Amino acid sequence: MNIKLNIITAAILAAVSTAALAQEPPAAPGIYSAGPTSPLVASTDLSLAERTAYANYEAVMQIAEARIHATSCSTSAGQFAVTAKSDGTVFSPSTNYVKVVSDGGSLTVSATSQLPDTIDNRGQLISVDMAAGILKSKPVQLYHADVAFNGVNNMMDSTSSVSVLSINNRFDKYYGKVIKDFYRGSLDDQTNEYYNIYDWGLQALDKLGYPVNKYWQRSKSHRDDGSIGRTVFVKDRLVGPTSCRITIDTSGFNNEDFFDQTGWLKIAVVSPGTPVAEFGQYPFN
Repeated sequence: MNIKLNIITAAILAAVSTAALAQEPPAAPGIYSAGPTSPLVASTDLSLAERTAYANYEAVMQIAEARIHATSCSTSAGQFAVTAKSDGTVFSPSTNYVKVVSDGGSLTVSATSQLPDTIDNRGQLISVDMAAGILKSKPVQLYHADVAFNGVNNMMDSTSSVSVLSINNRFDKYYGKVIKDFYRGSLDDQTNEYYNIYDWGLQALDKLGYPVNKYWQRSKSHRDDGSIGRTVFVKDRLVGPTSCRITIDTSGFNNEDFFDQTGWLKIAVVSPGTPVAEFGQYPFN
């Protein structure tokens, strides 16, 4: 009897221990395991064109997040054409934009960047706007974001707002808050990693001033090195009614002078643990 009791007790303790381990928060990405990233690794030298392009990509994904919450992930799902152009010219939204064409219409976000702070090297401020548009037959309007990059281009944060026509046939207003950091791949110029820029961060989506969804985001961008440039932004919903993955995957040019890429915005019911196949494709592999 005691033997059986001991076995049962051990089994319960093992189950409790396993459950406790399952609840442990995930470890930080390897680059942070020894502490904050060093200036050598973290200084990315993002160009003006890259900063405005990334601000616009972030805007498109935030609009998608709001559209998803206003309806659902499954009814938002699809693959939609993306055109991204940016030359980094300050105070020039007409030359720094991203356009998305989907069922029923399109939307275009445009970035207006201020002059970088060259006195104190604080960074650069960028605003992103869209008056009105369509994302998969759903009207979206009045997007605005205030984006800030720090002086060494290894951090970006953003606050935004957008209104989406909901299932109740009224415009609901959403707010987004993002913080992320950028870092380079291996500094060994003999590897393909040398041309890659990564980011990792989190976002909250609020409705009427209250948080409703949380997203985990990361990206991988390959600067063109005489062949091709590629940019993949991914967001996974961590808190919300269902799993939902938003992906922007574009390729083309990404150099000091301009960013000019085309590709797709994809929305799908995908769990956060599912590997991102695009990260392993050319020219990333």
